Amino acid sequence: MYIEIRIKGALKEDWSDWLEGLILSSAAEGETRLIVEIPDQAALLGLLNRIHGLNLQLLSFSQSDTAETLNSKT
Repeated sequence: MYIEIRIKGALKEDWSDWLEGLILSSAAEGETRLIVEIPDQAALLGLLNRIHGLNLQLLSFSQSDTAETLNSKT
């Protein structure tokens, strides 16, 4: 499963390594899109907990079977 998480604030590209290699891209002004393949719900929970631990505000969450579907939603 692939997921897209939109968070409030702009993260720099070097956060990608700390957030387990997520694809980061700027969305609307003041937002960041995170796209990643998640193998299971435990990994998803771990990622969401990490985002919460960084005090980042989650704006939206989407899932898809392919990354291309999420990338086309830009």
